Amino acid sequence: MTHYLSAEMFRTVRRRYLYWTLGVCALVLLGVVSLFAYANSTIDDPSQMAHTEFLFLFFIQFLPSIGLYFTLLIGDMTFSEEHNVQTMRNTIFCGTPRITVYLGKFINSLIFCCIMMVALLAVAFGLSAVMLGIGPEFQETMVSFGMMLAGCIPLWIAGAALSVALYSNIPSTNLAAFSFIGIFVVPTNLLRLTAFMTQKEIFGQIRSLLVTSRLDELAKGAAAEDPAFLITCWVTGMVFTAIFLIAGYIGFSRKEVK
Repeated sequence: MTHYLSAEMFRTVRRRYLYWTLGVCALVLLGVVSLFAYANSTIDDPSQMAHTEFLFLFFIQFLPSIGLYFTLLIGDMTFSEEHNVQTMRNTIFCGTPRITVYLGKFINSLIFCCIMMVALLAVAFGLSAVMLGIGPEFQETMVSFGMMLAGCIPLWIAGAALSVALYSNIPSTNLAAFSFIGIFVVPTNLLRLTAFMTQKEIFGQIRSLLVTSRLDELAKGAAAEDPAFLITCWVTGMVFTAIFLIAGYIGFSRKEVK
């Protein structure tokens, strides 16, 4: 496993895909912070200016969902070479166990998700600290942000597990991506509609157990209001991670690799 994981990480590090993604995200962050800085320049009252904590409040609202779909991007980054040049067949035929390949891809995805998240958050903090400054509510905001992040991590791990499961079994990267979005989006909206039409609470309760519903609650500050909600997020994340990994491996173990 160690040798395969090292080789997988080496392949990912060499891909331009990784650096293009980091570069584009960094430019987007620069653009957002520049807009806040420009808005500050038009305001005379210092108490009304946006500081670093304002950017992180923005992250609390949008990062949970963005992070989930970012795991799809990392999955595509991990599997893109396999689908383009069909190297997985050689790997398996050379004697590497399928469980090693499967878990290696999953662990590699988690590692690069962490690396990119830390890198982009560091860029965001650095840019905002220099261009916007630190405001009086920075510490309180960062505590809320940390609580949100602690709740998101297990749910994002579930997203990475589904990404690996789909890319391992579906040869088309586009179909795998649409399947990922459908699995997370369709059940949530379908249960919401069913609950509204039937006026039965059971459908709303089922919907609240889904990954996307937990992320929506985190975006609304549920973790800061009730730290016990973090336990719910971790249970949900680990259950769905196990389901996705097991289902994906069953399909991958039976798949004919061409």
